[in-house]
Amino acid sequence: MELLRFSDLDCHYGAREVFSSLSGTFNHGERIGLVGPNGAGKSSLLRLLAGVDQPFGGIVVRAKGLKLGYLAQGVADETESTLQDLVDAALARATHEESGVRNKVLRTMLSAFGFAPTEYDRPLRSFSGGQRAKVALTHVLIDEPDYLILDEPTNHLDVATIRWLESFVSNDPRGYIVVSHDRYFLDRIATRIWEIERGRFHAYAPECPAYTAYVAAKDVRLEAERREYETFVIERDKRRRTIAGLRATHTSSDYSQVRSREKQLARIEATTRAPSPALPERQISVRLRPSRRAGSGFAFEARALSKAYDQKLFSGLTINVGRGERLGIVGPNGSGKSTLLKILTGTAQSDSGSVVFNPAAQVAYFAQNSHDQLDVQESALAAVLDGAVLTPQEARGLLGRMRISGDAADKAVRDFSGGERRRIMLARLMARAADILLLDEPTNDLDIDSREALESVLCDYEGTIVVVSHDRYLLSRLCDRILWVERGAWGLVDGGYDVYEAAQRERDKAAIDRAVQESTVRAKASRQTPLRMRSQLKGQIERIEREIEGLDARVNEIELLFESPEIYADAAGSRALSEELAGVKIRSRERTIEWEALLHQLEEMTAT
Repeated sequence: MELLRFSDLDCHYGAREVFSSLSGTFNHGERIGLVGPNGAGKSSLLRLLAGVDQPFGGIVVRAKGLKLGYLAQGVADETESTLQDLVDAALARATHEESGVRNKVLRTMLSAFGFAPTEYDRPLRSFSGGQRAKVALTHVLIDEPDYLILDEPTNHLDVATIRWLESFVSNDPRGYIVVSHDRYFLDRIATRIWEIERGRFHAYAPECPAYTAYVAAKDVRLEAERREYETFVIERDKRRRTIAGLRATHTSSDYSQVRSREKQLARIEATTRAPSPALPERQISVRLRPSRRAGSGFAFEARALSKAYDQKLFSGLTINVGRGERLGIVGPNGSGKSTLLKILTGTAQSDSGSVVFNPAAQVAYFAQNSHDQLDVQESALAAVLDGAVLTPQEARGLLGRMRISGDAADKAVRDFSGGERRRIMLARLMARAADILLLDEPTNDLDIDSREALESVLCDYEGTIVVVSHDRYLLSRLCDRILWVERGAWGLVDGGYDVYEAAQRERDKAAIDRAVQESTVRAKASRQTPLRMRSQLKGQIERIEREIEGLDARVNEIELLFESPEIYADAAGSRALSEELAGVKIRSRERTIEWEALLHQLEEMTAT
């Protein structure tokens, strides 16, 4: 079943064209991952498909009678509403028969997102950005739309919540269009990939895992486009030479042939696709080289390490890392991952235990704030070449892979943003001849292209790598073993990140099942009497009545303001008041519907 069809969509911001002539279809059961560089127009396309914005050109056709759920990027409810208000509103929108099931699903979802029943009376604005993102996601999901459009749903979510969301979406039969920079998330949930790049739209065939298949398919497409364009250029130049030769004869008999061939060439050039701006630029091959050849033996050993601040981070941590091994360190924020890395480098001291490195090994360390150590007066190129084993040309190629290319390499470090300085520092690190790399969140602030450039260099590296990261795609692609640190405990998992991830999913599922079971037991133990239930319903009805009165009073205030001619002298002010008036009226209608539903429940309960 076709849910959406869009044809020849155009989008502009002022004089800048974001994209044009985009066309595609979205069917029931499809889970689309929409990717592309920042500024390509991903969020703009979602807003057009959701009906939030209107296109400059083209049409969007949506299936009739079906409900769309749309989650905008950065949604955060700043109203005075509480989490309990969310629950009440969701139940009020359900029929009497559905309310019991919806109540259970809603509370299970909130429990999975880390909300305790004791937090239900807190205003939503008092929660953190990540918690409000979870609330917004819950609000979209609980209304049971027929299909969903989600813009960066994993922003601000912790890994455990992302795992829950991955499981929910991948097992949901509904259709999804999702924008995300989390490549591991896309591989888990998407059935196919759409791409917007430099104003062009590409819909890739359904494959699994979708993002990994997309990367390979894109390489094939770019190579085919390159060959097609080279063939076109050869044929075009051949025709131009023929025309030039005919012109050189200067005979009247050749004039008609020249004109005919010129028109034919003009038609070919007009109808043949222009050179693809997405074709890859020529890249200089740069390999990250250890100072000596990889072989057998040890890189370093950590023996019975312990560390505590206010709470214990880890104790008795012992690990032997071999030459050429790739070790990933994972765990929640504050668990001690960065501290462990600092202990390995000697910039922090353990409470007990020791670290022994191979005496012949050269060690390089990339801290989260390493970019602050750059000399802001020197150029990006000079920063990379400092202590490097590369030629200037290779250093420029390495910076280019970090998306700092051309004349930008000669700019002073002070002229770059914080994220760009991180890329310069990474290029500098990769230019060193080190046997052991210790990396702390190397992909922070990097876009997908820069992450993939870094990964390709690290994957070819023959030395030892120890990396702390939340980038699960990087960990999955790079690491042989995983060291996890959490709540004072630690453990080693052989087989790479995917093995660790599977074990974590089982643990998270078991924890959610236990929480739901405990909640059910508590609910049964404190089963409410009909009298108490009626009392609670009356309290909710009275609270909503007071809110409706306040909303209606505000409507009257704004409408009185609009009766004054002076209000129209301030265009921005009158526009803001108009928007507020529309929002207040919508809120009043919603609360009135909830009030009627609750009143109906009370009447039924009183009648029985």
